Amino acid sequence: MAYERTGRNDPCPCGSGKKYKRCCLPEDERRSAMQRAPALAKKPSDSLPPATLDPRRIAELLREYAATAPKEKRDELERLLNQVGPLLDCVERQSEIEAASKALEAHRAEFEKLADDYQAYAQRSKALFAEEPFAPLRFTADDVRRAFAHVGQPSYMATDDQFVKIVRAAILHLADKDRRSQLAMNLLLRLPEYVAAGRPLDACLIEECAYRTADLPDESNPFLFQMFSYGYDAWAAEQRALEVAVLREIGLDLPQLESMNLDEIDAWVAQQQADPAQWAKLEAVLKAHPAQQALAVANYEEMQRNSAKLLEREDAAGLLLSKDELSPWLPRLFEALEKVLPQLREPDSSVPDPAEARIFVEAIQPVLREMTAGIFTAERRRQLVAQLKTYRNNLFAAGDKRAAGYAQAAMSYVEQEDEPDKNSFLNLLCFASIRALKE
Repeated sequence: MAYERTGRNDPCPCGSGKKYKRCCLPEDERRSAMQRAPALAKKPSDSLPPATLDPRRIAELLREYAATAPKEKRDELERLLNQVGPLLDCVERQSEIEAASKALEAHRAEFEKLADDYQAYAQRSKALFAEEPFAPLRFTADDVRRAFAHVGQPSYMATDDQFVKIVRAAILHLADKDRRSQLAMNLLLRLPEYVAAGRPLDACLIEECAYRTADLPDESNPFLFQMFSYGYDAWAAEQRALEVAVLREIGLDLPQLESMNLDEIDAWVAQQQADPAQWAKLEAVLKAHPAQQALAVANYEEMQRNSAKLLEREDAAGLLLSKDELSPWLPRLFEALEKVLPQLREPDSSVPDPAEARIFVEAIQPVLREMTAGIFTAERRRQLVAQLKTYRNNLFAAGDKRAAGYAQAAMSYVEQEDEPDKNSFLNLLCFASIRALKE
């Protein structure tokens, strides 16, 4: 099909000069959607008499056999019926689906306007696929748990980009070829109902998601995202219930924890650490819940990796080193840079070069590490921890709990460090301070 090779905004292959989406794409989509269901149909056996190929009769025979089959075979037959049912229904209702698709042609231009408005398109998709006819197609908490076991579970402190990346991978893992085929056929079966109800834009959206689900195996789409979101919400509710249970085992309840400020939480943790018996109890509870322990470790590691993002924020300027601290090291840095300047382009070049960036980093890194070791004595690290604590509390009070988590991770990372030159946060703090001084 042409639309499988041509982008929506590319020139139409027919040579009209219009964009593909405003020319032949709607008809290609309709034709593909209508041809897909019968093309997927496979004859049970060439030796069967023609009468048994009636879709309704095949389904009836399977259901009759499932009702009388031995118990150990019923689950397999039910699974087979769930797979074959939509296909047989699509074959049986092909003319009805084709007529519904044909009726949508007068509304294609209006639908294209909707599709070009990202916000309106997303809102309409969310409202449409929240309706009851799509409830049987939703992913479950078990689906989401299985997907996260395969692609990795998102931590609470993941950035938005990291979270989206993991969710997309989870959706693609669950929406394999067979499941996509089943979902696409189920969508097509709902098409006539929405056309008959006088909802052509919703019907266009259903049809588009049907072909995108079936024909674009490496992409998610609004329908798959909404089906996944129901399973994710159910999974998240289970996770929260488990967290509440674990907190109760260690002597806290969620309302109590949520009412505590950060200083109170710090004091509670210090109290637990000071009491060997209580600390042993806390460790035993975590060992009894390995999934929660693994998640806590993953959250901390994620926060630590993202702690450097704080240094990109304007409100983190108070953490940067002073000019007096930096000045003794600037001659060494300039000397290191002068050695590699002939390998670099003019400084006004607007296109970054990865090779040049690598040369730059390798040139200053040894000096940067010496600088970090020289500046961040034990006393200076204690001072930085105090600054980070104040910064963390301010972020938390402002409602930015994610950034507060990053600041907490930076505090722990700096507080536990005996070799500052090997601490990535401290090295990046030195670099950010130099960059700020230059600016």
